[in-house]
Amino acid sequence: MGWLDKVPRTEGGGLWIGGYAALYSQQPLFQQSKITHVISVLDYELYEAEYLNAYKRMHIKLDDDPNENLLEHLPKTTAFIDEALSKGGAVFVHCAMGKSRSATVVIAYLMWKYALTPDEALEQLREGRGVCEPNPGFMEQLDVYQRMLQAENQGTAKQIYETWVNERDVYRDWYSFRSYRRQAPVPKL
Repeated sequence: MGWLDKVPRTEGGGLWIGGYAALYSQQPLFQQSKITHVISVLDYELYEAEYLNAYKRMHIKLDDDPNENLLEHLPKTTAFIDEALSKGGAVFVHCAMGKSRSATVVIAYLMWKYALTPDEALEQLREGRGVCEPNPGFMEQLDVYQRMLQAENQGTAKQIYETWVNERDVYRDWYSFRSYRRQAPVPKL
């Protein structure tokens, strides 16, 4: 695992993945890799260094939490990556450690571009960065994304997404209620 690792078998200037530290400490590597675009998937704002203005950037404000909805951002991150690569650019996708959030974004792109399953895309990604391990909630969202991609031609992708959101909200409400019941004192009779 390096500061930034190239995703195997991608076109254009290349797709790169890594952690937050690479953005600030590895500018020579960025120049060598000809990075033109950066996607940051972090739950906090980036320190604004002047040299970051050289890159076209996208920031998805999100925590590495299985309950976070990364799925809603995948179409725009995929489009951002594809546009950059199709014009010969190179894209660096990062989160804090380059393991879960950024991996999920890259996996979604590989699924869309090469019609891979989430597991196939993860396997390809691990050839370049072996530590990649999206959290279980993000892997579930990638399964939903795969169904959405398959349903695009039928016009039912939005329905699949909305069903997932509704089921997720119902489950979260139910789980919160059960947790509350366990914590509530038992009334004395």
